[in-house]
Amino acid sequence: MQHAEFRRLFGADPKRTEPDVLSHRATCEECARYAADMERVDRMLVGALAPGPARHAKPWEQGRGPALRWYALAAGVLVAIGVAVMLWTDARRDVLFAELLKHANAERNVMVQSDKRVSEQKLRDTLAKAGATLQGSLPVSTVRTCKVRGAVAPHLFVQTPEGPVQLLLLSEHRFLTRHSSAGLGLRAELVPVGSHAVAVFAESEQAVARARELAHQVDWNRDAG
Repeated sequence: MQHAEFRRLFGADPKRTEPDVLSHRATCEECARYAADMERVDRMLVGALAPGPARHAKPWEQGRGPALRWYALAAGVLVAIGVAVMLWTDARRDVLFAELLKHANAERNVMVQSDKRVSEQKLRDTLAKAGATLQGSLPVSTVRTCKVRGAVAPHLFVQTPEGPVQLLLLSEHRFLTRHSSAGLGLRAELVPVGSHAVAVFAESEQAVARARELAHQVDWNRDAG
């Protein structure tokens, strides 16, 4: 069972007991943590919906009891839902990060120092496939048209003073804040750019910082509409 499938199933029902679900949980540390988080949220929701102990209302509280209970119930449910949404979003982002790191690692043979430069026309044509353009120019040594979960994702290999970096344009993924990760010998960040994002990869923190700056040179034409 894949991580994404486990999290989809367990997120929909934290009480799942199918053998393949339990087996994956027992052998995957990340998914086991996710399952524990989902179970915690489920308990919070059950607790919020459960009736509290009966007590006698004081004179000044008479008539306010039902309203106060409903306010407390609503607040508890909202908190639980907020936590659940946060955990679900984090889990989906982590799965996407793992996919992107694997993709970037498969292209490591292209992420090398090079004096070669892609023509401006080829770069424009590739970016146009995702409805994107560049503000200015970049020293791009290789550009490819890749796909991320079925969506076109222009993949730029850029030469910088800090070393070669990868920029992978994600037209169909939205993030409010930056997210960092590392794996397979690469450092990575998901950089929000307008209502889209750019995944950047490099082998050092300095190169990632440079790639983060370059990511903001990407502009999506479709945003203008």
